[in-house]
Amino acid sequence: MTIRNCISVLAIFCLSHAVFADDTPNISHGPMLGAVSEHTARIWVRTTVPTDVTCALSEVGGSSDQLTHKDQTKLASDNTCIITFDKLKKETKYEYVVRVGKSEHKTTFTTLGPSLTKKGIRFVYGYGYNHKQNRMKPGTSVFTHMAARKANLILFLGDFPYTARGARDEVRQGNKKIREVPGFTQLTSSTPTYGIYDDHDFGPNDCDGTHKNADEALAVFKEYWPNPSYGLPEDKGIYCSFLVGDVEFFLLDGRYPARMKQKTMLGKIQFKWLCDSLKTSKSRYKVLVSGTQFGRVKDDCWAGKYYLGERNRLFTFIAENEISGVIGISGDIHRSDIYKLPIGKDRYFYDFTPAALARNQHPSLDPLPKNMIHSYGKKTDSNMYGEIEFRPASDKNVAIIFRSISAKNGLVYEHKLTPNDLALKD
Repeated sequence: MTIRNCISVLAIFCLSHAVFADDTPNISHGPMLGAVSEHTARIWVRTTVPTDVTCALSEVGGSSDQLTHKDQTKLASDNTCIITFDKLKKETKYEYVVRVGKSEHKTTFTTLGPSLTKKGIRFVYGYGYNHKQNRMKPGTSVFTHMAARKANLILFLGDFPYTARGARDEVRQGNKKIREVPGFTQLTSSTPTYGIYDDHDFGPNDCDGTHKNADEALAVFKEYWPNPSYGLPEDKGIYCSFLVGDVEFFLLDGRYPARMKQKTMLGKIQFKWLCDSLKTSKSRYKVLVSGTQFGRVKDDCWAGKYYLGERNRLFTFIAENEISGVIGISGDIHRSDIYKLPIGKDRYFYDFTPAALARNQHPSLDPLPKNMIHSYGKKTDSNMYGEIEFRPASDKNVAIIFRSISAKNGLVYEHKLTPNDLALKD
């Protein structure tokens, strides 16, 4: 056999084995745990190729019986699927195993229950991850630091990932890249994880829902985030609410329904849903989860010229209906800020923004505007996140504790609110 023939045979052999390897079904990303309640949980996974996925769930230290669900990933949804378990036992630790081909991922989680209302609830949260501005050492990440906090849940508030147009392939590729960062799967596979988008993972900078790729960005969000639900049957979006102990979280969609020309960020249906839900909520604490700050004067933010009127109507509704325990958390700015905004009847709305997960932060504001009580940002401190702890009603002195945390320098700032600050009467 000639040398040329040998090379040709070797090339064909390598090519065929490369194709075979690419066609091997495995877990490529995940799993991610989401939407854990007293009786349900959702588990997201992505595979290398369209294939069957099996997820087996069993009690830790309990019955040997297993709950097994099977699903398929499809090319149309970028090889992702979300498996939903219901009829689980409350306040029970479960082990689950996701199997794809010869690969598997095993971890645990615990369902919620009424006893949590008597305990403190902590969550970690962040936004804004740009790989080019990550300063963490190889093999670690801001996500490994977040995992060490052992919080009850995780929230990601948008710009996660960064895209130019919010086009389908852009958002998919960005999501996959972030989920390959060391520590991300370890963090999100065993701690309930929730997300919203902001402008850069929904569309162009400062966009509203009129941009041409809005429907693509919305569809990809549903592929990649196992939230409890997405909008209402009659109103597209990603908004929903869920409970953890005595805390109710309201994930807001400030992009898809937003219309600058109509001066609405949430749209009529979502705005009514939010007001009705706040009014009927029985939870001690209510958290409005927003991609943009409630106090920043910028066109696509709550206090900008397009949305200030809607924000003020929301604040008036909260004050006039004497709804207590409402705070906001937000992202967007690449800096850690706390706003204290008057809403009427001698009450204030507090909005807590941590600095970005992986960005060159904007500089601190100095002096502080009169409606702010904290601002921190250093370009060299590019990997940061926030944590909020909700104290139970038995604590008569402290209601919540906000912490701004640097993966490099540890705790940067801590701020406490009293029950009186949040108009809590018990």
